[in-house]
This record gives sequence, C-alpha cells and structure tokens, in this order.
Amino acid sequence: MKIEIICSESKKEDKYIKAFAEFYLSRYMPNIKEIDIDCPDKNVQQRAPDYFFIQPKVLVEVKEIHDKEELESTKAWGHNIRRLEKELESRTFEGIKGTYLVHTPQFLKIKRGSEKSVVDHIIEAVKKNLQVIEIKDVGRFEIRKISCEGNFIGFSTGSVKWVAPADIIHKNINRLLFKANGQLGIELENVKKKILLLVNNYPVGRFPDEFVEALVYSYDDLLSLENIDEIWLQYEVKTGKFSYTLIYTRDFLISFDKRRIDSNNEIHKQLFEKWFSPLMKIEDRFKENLFTALKNFLKDEAPHVLFPSNSLREDMVHLGEWLAKNDRFDDIIWIIDKFINDPDPCEPKGSCEPSHYDYHKQIEEGKDPIVIATVLGHLAWVIRWLAVRKEYITKALEYTERLLMHKNLYVKLQAMVPLIEIAFRRQWLNGWGNRPRVSEYKKFHELVFNLVELVRKNPNYKAIANQLCKVFAYYKDLSTKEAEQVLDALRITHESAWLFVYFAIFRKRHFQDQHIDFEKQKFEEKLKRILVNVDENYQQLRVRITWHLWKILSHNKKEFHVIKPYVEIVLQHRFEKGIYRYVEAIIEDCINKYPEICIQWYKQMLEKITKFVGEKDNLMEEGGLWLWRTEEIVEKIAKLSPEDLIEVIEKLMQLSMKGVVAGNWIRLFKSYKQVPESEKKVEIKKKFRQWYKFLKKLNSELEKIDWD
Repeated sequence: MKIEIICSESKKEDKYIKAFAEFYLSRYMPNIKEIDIDCPDKNVQQRAPDYFFIQPKVLVEVKEIHDKEELESTKAWGHNIRRLEKELESRTFEGIKGTYLVHTPQFLKIKRGSEKSVVDHIIEAVKKNLQVIEIKDVGRFEIRKISCEGNFIGFSTGSVKWVAPADIIHKNINRLLFKANGQLGIELENVKKKILLLVNNYPVGRFPDEFVEALVYSYDDLLSLENIDEIWLQYEVKTGKFSYTLIYTRDFLISFDKRRIDSNNEIHKQLFEKWFSPLMKIEDRFKENLFTALKNFLKDEAPHVLFPSNSLREDMVHLGEWLAKNDRFDDIIWIIDKFINDPDPCEPKGSCEPSHYDYHKQIEEGKDPIVIATVLGHLAWVIRWLAVRKEYITKALEYTERLLMHKNLYVKLQAMVPLIEIAFRRQWLNGWGNRPRVSEYKKFHELVFNLVELVRKNPNYKAIANQLCKVFAYYKDLSTKEAEQVLDALRITHESAWLFVYFAIFRKRHFQDQHIDFEKQKFEEKLKRILVNVDENYQQLRVRITWHLWKILSHNKKEFHVIKPYVEIVLQHRFEKGIYRYVEAIIEDCINKYPEICIQWYKQMLEKITKFVGEKDNLMEEGGLWLWRTEEIVEKIAKLSPEDLIEVIEKLMQLSMKGVVAGNWIRLFKSYKQVPESEKKVEIKKKFRQWYKFLKKLNSELEKIDWD
C-alpha cells in the first residue's frame, strides 16, 4: 500500500500514523491501494484532529499516553530493561502461549554480559508457570499472565504505582477524551469515520485490559462524546513494530446501554469480551445490561465456544451471585444450565491444557487448594444459592450431582459447597425421615457416601475429607454402620475431631423419633482408642478432640461427668504439649465446681510433665515448654485446698529449674494470701519465703514481695 503524508510540516506523530494507516486500511478497506494523509490542524493549535485520510475520509486524532512521574523515575531501570528486551527479541518463545508481565526489582541492575542468563531464567519460569523466581545477584521477579492471547513478555517495576493501574490510566486519559472529541468535531464534508488513536507510551508497559477498564470509568462521559466513533490502542511490541487493539466503538456502547447489542456483530462480540469483566467489577448498575447481552449471545452457542477465555467465563458465572442477591432464581438456573458442561477445568489427562495451577493434582498429592478458581469451581458457589431456597433445593441437588460426577477432583471439591448447604437443609428433601431412605433423600445419601468411599480408597485426599467433615456436621442421622464408615474414613484429618466427640457423647440423645440402629458404646471406644493412639498421623486429631472437650465444658459444666472419663484417659498416657494445654484449660474452668477431681488432675498433669522433661536432654530443642494457666489454677488451689498448695508449688519449682516456663513467680508466691487465716497459711508463707530467697539468688532482678 502506498501511503503519503502531504502535510506542510512533519510531526512527531507521523511515526505512528503510517503504521496505523497500513494496519487499519488493509483490514477494513483492502481495496484502497493508495492513500494521502493530510493534517487538518494547520496552525498546530490542537483545535482540529492530527490527520485526515483523504480517500477513505477518516479523521484520526493521536494521543500519546504516559505518566510523567514514571518517565522521570524509570530512566535507569529502562536502560537495563532495553538490554533484556534486545535479548528477548532473539528468542522464539517456543512453548509459550499468552502475554506475560514480569515485575522486576525497582532498582534493577544487570551486569553486562549476563542478559542471556537472566532471560533464560525468566523464560524457564514462564514455561513452568512459576509466579516468583529469585535470580542470584539480580533480585526477585514476579510473573503475571495478563492474557491468553499473543506471544509476548513485558516488564514492570515497583517504581510504578502498581496498585489500580486502570485508575492511573483513567486519570491520564479522561481529559484527553474530551479534548479529542472537540478536535474530531470539526466540519469536514462526508467524513465517514472519526478515530481516536491512543499510543501507549508507558515506560514499563500497560496492557489492553487496563485501558479498557480505564475507559469503563469514563462510561457516562463516553455516552456524551458524540464525535469519537472508535478508540484504538497502539503499543510497541518490538522496536518500530506496533500492535493494535480496538477498545471502543460508539455503536457498541450505545447498543449496550440500550440493551440491543447485535449478537451477530463480530465487533460487538469482541468488545463485549473486553468490557465484560471491567463492567462487572465497577458497578452493579451495569449487571442487568450484561446479563441481557449474555443471554442474547448464548442463545445458540455454548459459552466456551463463543468465549474461549476461562477467566472471562468465570466472571460471567459471577453474574449468578448478583442474580441471587436480587432473588432471580430462575435466571440463576439459566446461568447454571449454560455453564454446567464447561470444559474448565479439564478432566485429568484430558485433551485440553491444564491451567497454571493443577488443583486436581494438588488434591491427589494431599494438599488442600483453598481457592475458588475455574469456571465450574465458581459455578458450584452459584449452585449453593439454590440450596438455600426450599423450592429450588431439588435443582441444587441435581446440579450438585452432575458436578460430583466430574472426574476432576477440584470440581468434586467445589461441588461440596452446595452439598454442605443441602446437608444443612436436608429436611426439605423428599423422603426425609423415612427408613429405608427413599427419593431425593436417598440420592443425597448416596452422593455423600460415594465421597466417603472415595476418601477411604484414597486417604491422601484430605481436601475432600475436610469438606466431608462439614457435611457431617449437619448430616448426623446415621446408623452405627454408617457412622463407623464415616469415622474410619475421615480420621485422616483433624477436622473430624468433632465427629468423634459427637458420635461418642451426643448422638444417642438425638433422632429418637426415627428408627435408626445406633450403638453408643462402639463410638465411646473409638474415641478412647484415638486419644491413646500414639501414631503421629493422629496427633493433630487428638489435640482437636481435647479442644472440643474443653469447649463443651466451657459452655456447659453439667457435662463434666460425661467428659471426665476421656480427660482421665489422656492423663494416663504420655505428655503431649498441644493436648495438655487444653487439659490445663479444663482444670482451670472446672476447678471451682469440682475441686477435688481437678486438683488431682493437675497434680497428675505435673507428674506427666516431670517425666517428659526428665527424658529430654535439651528442652529448647523441643521448642520450649510453657504452662499457660498456672497462676489462675494455683490461686484457686490456695482457696479451695491449701493442703495441696506446697506440693504443687514445689513441683512447679522443680520444673522451672529444668527450663519449663511455669508462670509468674511473684504471683505464684503471693497465692498464699488466698489461703484462709490458719496455721496452714503461716506454714505456706514461711515455705514460700524460703523459695523466694532461693530464686532471688538466681535472679537478682526478681520483684520484691510484700509479705505482710
């Protein structure tokens, strides 16, 4: 294509306009082979646009976008980056799909000759989907995938106002929109198109999605700017080479605003993809228009066919949350029906590429990915809204079953979110209360116990087990056999602690109106066996069980004699720090009401600690040892059983000499003042003064005590 600029004087924007003209006309007006470009702004007073394409009759105003503060602060950084970019230009990027932003140290300094090594590290990290790498003698690099499109690696640094880049861009371009609108409003005969070309001159790179979001902030302004037909973004991908993205057309915005987007219009579709996520993020007022347009686009197409971006479809699913808050449950069902067969995430070993984070594999490896991701993962959270409405719980069960049948473990994991809600409201299901189970209640039971069996066969699936514990926090109307299956499968996670306690202590009191076989003794024995099991795999489970025993008593002291046998079992076995901490808490909480038993427990506890300490050469290698409630317990012993006070303090003194942090010794010695007036009080005071003098010799900083 022959392009000639016929302006009287050259302009700095000329280097951009030729490239844009060639790109734009070859794409949209391929029949034009020659073009003359004039400059309507004859006096350079910026009252007219920069250029006029004479033959196609297109006006173009060019605006360079940059932040002056960034330009000032990144000169040194830019010199280093240009060397890296030059090295990158020689690479083929084989195996890399998408656009990546590498966040570098703010004061980047790269030795001459080391560019190849640094780029090698970066490319390898991108291929391995690493988020952070540390390069020796250079610093820490953070990597973010910006888009699935393209084949490009750009750079950013901490010197940039990294938070809310779209907001920064918006502040820089909003005034330019009004200025460009005025310039493009000049009267020229038969002008067919008025274009604003934004040239991205940020020194550290900004990406199209950020510019689109910046435009969304100007939504209402753009509606009023009648002279801007299109906005294009130009950015340099390599020296002298530019890439272009259409980020706005007035026709699209007006059509969207009036809810009449043309689903057959390819430009409308492309801009809908770009604008959807920013519009979702900014204000609820756009969501009705987004939903209307989405329904129009998806009349005859599957979402993943029309919109290949997984992250975009995740945001589309998020519309379900807004619909739920507005009680639009039939529309939620439309969302679910459209996305329930989405291919994200793919099935393990499927034909599609796994996402950056293969959550299925993480679950297989025993990890618990506590993150909501993927299209189906987000869809599960939308399904849960159906489960909280009685008239929709049947649909919730149906959709939950479909997700639970997925081969990807992460989908199963997220499907348990609505399953938990269904468990909580299972009395709404048809068949509730019947034995044997029938109808929907039977289906619910089968889904739950299929997961129990999955965990039994794969004890490494702790993430699934953790969620099952939440299901059974509600689903407790189980028979002896069923409850045994549950506890045997779920003991791999400490989250099952409450289930062991519940079935041993409380289950027999519940569901007495239903004909369910339940033998309490079997679960009492299971609880006791776990408490004495020295296997390290169950250490956290034992700790959590003891915590639950303490919390039961802290809320209801009447359960003391029910809990008592389990505390005594713990005290008969070896000392464990995590467990004994809660035994100590039980003693403090219950000593006033049950002093004889609790003081005996405390003395037993001190004996176990003494034995434990005696077997250790260096207590600090064990992480040290603290007693947390000593002062409170000792003061209560002084009031309730003075005859035990000297024995207890003597044992604490011995432990202190061996490195145990036994408490505040000033407060412990002052406990004698809690003893009722008697000869015993005089005896205790005398003994305490002797021990105080002994400790004072070891620690001259020990606070004085008023013994009167």
